[in-house]
Amino acid sequence: MLNIERALVICAHPDDEVLGLGGTIKRMTAAGIEVNVVMFANGNEGYPTLAEKDSIVETRRNEREAVQKILGISHFEAYDYGDYAIPANEVTYKICMKAIRAYRPQAVFTHYWREYNTHKAVASIATDAFWQAGWTCSLELGDPWKPEALYYFEVIELLHQISHIVDISDTLEAKLEAMKAYASQCSVVPGALRQLEGKAFMRGAQAGVNYGEAFLKNTDRPEIIL
Repeated sequence: MLNIERALVICAHPDDEVLGLGGTIKRMTAAGIEVNVVMFANGNEGYPTLAEKDSIVETRRNEREAVQKILGISHFEAYDYGDYAIPANEVTYKICMKAIRAYRPQAVFTHYWREYNTHKAVASIATDAFWQAGWTCSLELGDPWKPEALYYFEVIELLHQISHIVDISDTLEAKLEAMKAYASQCSVVPGALRQLEGKAFMRGAQAGVNYGEAFLKNTDRPEIIL
């Protein structure tokens, strides 16, 4: 799973990349793998107090930039959709296709269907764009590129089944540091740090390591084996 040169994360909100796979991102970047992130929402609904409503988007941007340095992410392609307003439509679909063709990842990581609201929208467009980016179509979006694999990560809802667990025992601290950098969200998401560590402990125990992150590999598109 980690024997790749480039990875692309497609997520909804600032902090999803940390909660879902912050430890895996750090493992990849520490190994020299280029990791890029496409993020749709600007974080406008994540204000912990009414007094911060007008400044929260800038706060989340600054937090995101700090996380980028902590995790070693090469590039954040950040859009300005509202937290509750990410549509699954032609525009967002083409954003995903264009990003896959531009960054040319071997592996794509995104939300799973059982997540809430806009996470479902991102799961839908990213999954379809994953295979259509390899078609000879919509060439104004770049030359076709066919990634090798698509993996779903978990943020709020646990994956109903898993295909891979990444050992993040050595990168859990970086994941925690990155979540702390999203300081505005540590009070919005109840027990965020405890949730993060507890889930990592549970997933690690399933694989016989200290801490882990779980993924489900998409199998909708058959693999050619001969």
